[in-house]
Amino acid sequence: MDLSIDGPESLDALAAEDAHVRALARIIRDTPSLTLEQAVAELAETGDPQKAQAAAQRIRELSEQIRNAQIPTSVVAGNIESWYPGPRAADKNWAALVEILNDDGWNDDMIADLDKSSTKVVANLPNPAGQGEYHCCGLVLGYVQSGKTTNFTAVIAKAADAGYRMFIVLSGIHDALRQQTQDRLNEQLWERNSNIWHRLTDEEDFRPTANVDALLSTRRQCVLAVVKKNGSRLRALKRWLFSARPEVLAACPVLIIDDEADQATVNTAKPDRQPSRINGLIREIVNKVPKSAYVGYTATPFANVLIDPGDYQDLYPRDFIVDLPRPLPYIGPEAIFGREPLDFDDTEVGDDGHDFVRSVPVDELDDLKPKGAAKRHEFDPRVTDSLDEALRYFLMSTAARRIRGKGNRHATALVHTSQHIDVHERTADAIRDHLDLLIRQLQRGDEALLQALRTQWKTECDRVPAADFDLDSVSWEAIAGALPAVAEAAEVIVDNSRSSERLSFDDDNPRVIVAVGGNTLSRGLTLEGLAVSYFVRTASAYDTLLQMGRWFGYRNGYADLTRIWMTDEMRGWFHHLATVEQEIRYDVERLEVEHLTPEQFGVRIRTHPSLAVTSAAKMQHARTAEASYAGRRLQTILFNHRDREWLADNIKAAQTLLTSTQPEKVWSPREGITILKGIDSQRIVSFLSMYHFHENSRDLDSPLISRYIQDRRDEGELLRFNVAIMGRSSHSDYLGSIDLGTGSDIGCINRAKLLQIGTNTYADIKALMSRHDRVIDIRFPEGALTADTKPAELAKYRSSPARGGYGDDSGLLLLYPVSRDSRPVRGTAKTREPLDAVDHIVGVGFVFPESGSTRANVKYITADVASMPEVEVEVPDEGDEPVEIEAGLG
Repeated sequence: MDLSIDGPESLDALAAEDAHVRALARIIRDTPSLTLEQAVAELAETGDPQKAQAAAQRIRELSEQIRNAQIPTSVVAGNIESWYPGPRAADKNWAALVEILNDDGWNDDMIADLDKSSTKVVANLPNPAGQGEYHCCGLVLGYVQSGKTTNFTAVIAKAADAGYRMFIVLSGIHDALRQQTQDRLNEQLWERNSNIWHRLTDEEDFRPTANVDALLSTRRQCVLAVVKKNGSRLRALKRWLFSARPEVLAACPVLIIDDEADQATVNTAKPDRQPSRINGLIREIVNKVPKSAYVGYTATPFANVLIDPGDYQDLYPRDFIVDLPRPLPYIGPEAIFGREPLDFDDTEVGDDGHDFVRSVPVDELDDLKPKGAAKRHEFDPRVTDSLDEALRYFLMSTAARRIRGKGNRHATALVHTSQHIDVHERTADAIRDHLDLLIRQLQRGDEALLQALRTQWKTECDRVPAADFDLDSVSWEAIAGALPAVAEAAEVIVDNSRSSERLSFDDDNPRVIVAVGGNTLSRGLTLEGLAVSYFVRTASAYDTLLQMGRWFGYRNGYADLTRIWMTDEMRGWFHHLATVEQEIRYDVERLEVEHLTPEQFGVRIRTHPSLAVTSAAKMQHARTAEASYAGRRLQTILFNHRDREWLADNIKAAQTLLTSTQPEKVWSPREGITILKGIDSQRIVSFLSMYHFHENSRDLDSPLISRYIQDRRDEGELLRFNVAIMGRSSHSDYLGSIDLGTGSDIGCINRAKLLQIGTNTYADIKALMSRHDRVIDIRFPEGALTADTKPAELAKYRSSPARGGYGDDSGLLLLYPVSRDSRPVRGTAKTREPLDAVDHIVGVGFVFPESGSTRANVKYITADVASMPEVEVEVPDEGDEPVEIEAGLG
């Protein structure tokens, strides 16, 4: 056994705790030609054989721990085994970071989660002690405002402890974000170990002053540069770095962290032209450094996963994609807006969304933002009723937070109505005037205002109870007493590329801020204590919308006070984006579970009829996707519940199927459920020709599914289906029953619908199937199927035993009779309402086995972004700040 891979410190730690390990290690080191078993035999001759075997097992465990990095490996190029076992007791940078986080109030569970996720990233990097050149490109997928900076700080700390020597952090395109990142790394890396770290940047961006050879030759020193993604800065960094002697650079492992990696980094030039400026400079650094690892961090990876994988000079994350876990206290898109169910979801998985969102009427928009860029100079904004409501609530929620005395001491409201600087300034003036009026009314005890505020506070507390977040409610009387002081402390600040005053937060001097701005508030920059957002900004791309969602994040002590004002249309968009985001994470999970690289399986992005995925320039290498139904589960969740004829047709389709089939066998796995085994799949195609799917159910397209079944039949697959009738297992006084032609009525199940979002006229029940329904027709050996069986494994179980499953490669069609009188059950009353359908509903689930064919794909159409009329897509402006003169930069 080769013990060199663990490093002497790891083995020495084992040897220090056990004399037999120490003796065994000495034998192996003195005689390297011996195997571990031979060394054990030699030790056993002079001591206790059992203890010798126990010592050998400890060494084997250490070796296994090293190879597997103590965690499931993520996607690693060629499925290589990792070199990194996690931090060691002697690691100075990680230990210092843990101390800082403990001082900041992090508990053991939070530290453990950070340790695990950051170790996972480092384990995917090349071993800095590796011989020869190496290059690595990876991507880390976080959540908007979720602590990505803390994760890559932990990655830098661990990589530095493990042997990486130079660290370049590419930090957005704005000075504010670069400085915010610099300050964080100063505090969490440099201050506790200033003897280890040399900073190339601090208050100022990169300026080459230090001797490159001397810096990169010092073995026990780490070099840090936090550099804005700006052409002149990156050129200066490149010239300085490559002025080092080749042998010095070849011996210096470099880790490049790209924060907000989808912004400015992605190539937007035409394929036949040179790469765009920032992309070309980053490429040169990554590809020309002999030992480099590039890791992009983003919460909106749409552009990054659409980079051309065939261009090996570009920054496609070909080596790995790591999905950071969502921290438990984090409030993200799903918690606010809810989402649609997806494959691998359980009935209970997901979140219908808390009642945080308030509507901005469409008829107010003309008073909030100009109709177009040409009209903005004559635009005169006013504080509309909904903006007045938002500002009043912000003052009351801030008062409640002061009374509670918990969490972030700052309180911020975000007003984002336009990308135009002059509109920001006029909007800020209107808000200042309005707040002055409210202050005067509060000072004189205006009864009408106080009564309106009291009613609003009570209504909001009823809609989002504090108890839902384990917080204490705050009485109106307490709010009223604190309001005047809060209102007088409120200040309105414009933050954009022209404003003289930028947002700044000093914990010793808590502030109450209404922030009015645009692009500078939509990327990376943290709005401390953000509780209220007023958002009517026009945006038509996934990444632009999600990045503008500064309301996502941690709301310790005031989660119940979070509110967002937006249009119903935009609310629907965010509901869709929450679905897209989770679907991407399931694809990343599939990469990990199936040991695939991003070069073997591209992450898929669901499209939307009126939203672009990202800018057209970033989608030049996107292709129409191929979606395979192999191994997938589909379910109907959208129904035209008020269309009697539509519902009757679906009932007739089920009756026709069940009365025309001749199953090989009929059996019941449990009360209320009947399995019809061995139905000719041609009967399923006939059923599909009669059954109506809702037009918004993009995955459920009868012609595509039918074509897929026919294609599989042509290759000798999917010849048989099992049909499961999923009736209710117990008696109900109100749900009723339905006749599906089986000779006896079938009890209907309960599926209430989600509260209506926007102007939807259909019923959305969110989930029809339970996770284990996908294998309801399979008889498992005892103990083979448990509650802990992972969803990704269930898809494989339909296969025959010869292919590692428990089935016979049949498909499964499930028919769910849903009661028209379905009602919300306990715990869902706030997010659901009675189905109130005009007739019972027949819902459908499909489960397809894995296919052995490479032709088991069906194409679906994605939006042709280039031809979409009137689509406004915001592209980050690399010229957002004044052009810097390169003279004097070295």
